[in-house]
This record gives sequence, structure tokens and C-alpha cells, in this order.
Amino acid sequence: MCLFSLGYLLKTYPLLATVTLLIWCLPCNPTTATEKATRFSNNGVAFWAIAKGPLAGRVAWAFDRPGAESDPKDLLLSRIELSQTIEWASYKPTHEDIVEKLTSHLSASGVFDGNYCTGKCSQIFDDNPNVEPIMLGVYKPNRKRKWFVMHHKFVVLRSQQGDGILTGSFNWTERATDLNFENLIYVKSTKLANAYSKVFRRLPTRLSIKVAGGFFSAGFNDAGIELIKRSITAAQKRILVAVWSMSVGSKRYPNPIYDALAKAVDRGVEVQVITDYHKAKKRKYKKLAVHSVRMGSKKAHMHHKFMVIDDLYVVSGSYNFVTKSVLGNHENVIVIKSPAMASSFTTHWNELRSYKP
Repeated sequence: MCLFSLGYLLKTYPLLATVTLLIWCLPCNPTTATEKATRFSNNGVAFWAIAKGPLAGRVAWAFDRPGAESDPKDLLLSRIELSQTIEWASYKPTHEDIVEKLTSHLSASGVFDGNYCTGKCSQIFDDNPNVEPIMLGVYKPNRKRKWFVMHHKFVVLRSQQGDGILTGSFNWTERATDLNFENLIYVKSTKLANAYSKVFRRLPTRLSIKVAGGFFSAGFNDAGIELIKRSITAAQKRILVAVWSMSVGSKRYPNPIYDALAKAVDRGVEVQVITDYHKAKKRKYKKLAVHSVRMGSKKAHMHHKFMVIDDLYVVSGSYNFVTKSVLGNHENVIVIKSPAMASSFTTHWNELRSYKP
């Protein structure tokens, strides 16, 4: 359909034009019938990707499990290697393989949390003028972890094959690759890359922005909280949650994400939550169905931060569902509309539910 014809219809027969446009766009909407996810393995890099449908070639993801192999790490390294320019923000970038890739890249700039990765990160990046520490203010002065956290774990990728981003729960440390459950998501999108780059370049300012386009939405800081809340509020049937830490909302310690999940239960939505045993053992979640995962050691974590909503949307990023994330951490979240991706994350959620070390 040519643009001239559509413009003529919009002016002359607006109702007919609207119906025509909706029918025209129907094949573009991913469904279980039109979309397919496939697990790829190439040169030691294993990941899932959309192989059929409107998101084919644009979305990939990987899960980490306790053990020597780390698919998220390999996906991260492979995407960095293919990019001409990268901008990265990582809470604690200390994994030897990742550090080597970051420091040897010809056009890379990055930031790390200067309060929580002081000695080791300073030693690694001290002579690199393109890497800076981000040091945020105090959250609770009497706590061991008293500062707010620059909690991002993202990369902005620029290449001749197209721009994109990497984000998820995946910490760039040996402990994460060897001991944790984690996830990492790649999305090919110039619009998303520009948004993440804008946030990166404004650090340490806590920029609150959101961006939406096609099948993707992303939010940062306060805008990210609103995006998570809106995603939960829109749920009609079921929400599966896997999050390392979730606190119960109160007047003293507000948690709008917990409150949104509780309200979803009130309106009849099935809400099932998996969280880390050591973070959940002293918390009472009231109306939410919460299942804790006990890992093989106290150093290991069920470290995910994702939701699957109505078997259609995947929500993931850096947010833990706690007050500290709401009030002052630097965080990001992405929402992807993809039934095939949702199915893959649901399968992994079920694996977590039955996990025994």
C-alpha cells in the first residue's frame, strides 16, 4: 500500500483507513503461531534468539546457572567484539575475561560503582582515562552497604551491522558466572541504544527517562519504576516473577512494585514469585505466593530480576524490588513483547522453581 493512497483514505474515509491500517499491521504482531525462538551455538557461544517473526535477528538472550560455563558472559563478549564503539556501565566489572575485552577494545568508555568496587576496579582501570568511578550518596549511614548503588549492567553497542544494547541481571564477576542464576538480553535497536547512551553520558546525574518503539520499551530510574508498575497493572491473567530481593512495601519503606503486585492479586491475577532464600527468610509477603530458592552456598545467588506477564511480555533489567532501588539507585529496565521469548523465560522460571543444589 503506497503512502499516497493511505493518506487519501485517511482524509476521505477515516474509518475505512483505520480498519485497513489495522489489518495491514496484523502480520507484524508477534504471536505463538508467527514467532519462533531457537537455541544457537556457535564457536562456544550459546544463546536463544528469535528466529522467525517480526523480531527475527533483533533479540537474543542467555541464562546462567551454577557451574563453570556462562552463556551470558559469552554473549556479552561476542557482542562487544562485533562492535566498533561501546559505552558500558557495570556495578562491578571484575571478571578477568570481561576486563580483558573492555580494556583491549579500541573505542570503549565505561563507568563502575566507586563505592562498592573500590580497590579492585580502581586497580584495573586506574590508568584508563575512558573509565570513571560513579560514587553515589548515602542511603542508610549505619548499614554496611550504606550507599546508593550505580546498579546498571548494560552496554551500548554501535556497529556497521546496526546499533543495540545488552542488559539484564548479569553481574560481570567470577562469582556470578560460576555460582549464580542470571540473565542477559541483547536487543538490536538504534532507538534503545540512543536512550541508553543518553543515560550513560549524563552519569552521575540520575536521569529519569523512558523510550518506546515497536515491541520494546525501556525506562530508567523513576521512569523505570513507572514502566514496571504499568506492566504489572496491565496484566490480565498471570505474572511470573524471579527476583533476587523483594521487600514488603510500607510507609517507612515504600515499594511501589510490591504494592502493584499485591493489587494484581486483588483483581484476580495469578502472581507467583521466586526469590533468593537468604533474602526472603525474614520477610512476610502476606498475600503474594513467594517461593524461595536455596543455593548451594551463601556466596551463590538466585540473582534474576525478570517477570513474564500473560505469556506475552518479558520484563528484565537491573532492578531488585526493594526500597533502595526506588529511592536512589541508578537502574534500568526493558520490556519486550514476544510470546516466544516469554515461553523461554517461563521454562527457565519453572527450572528455578524445582531447583535443588
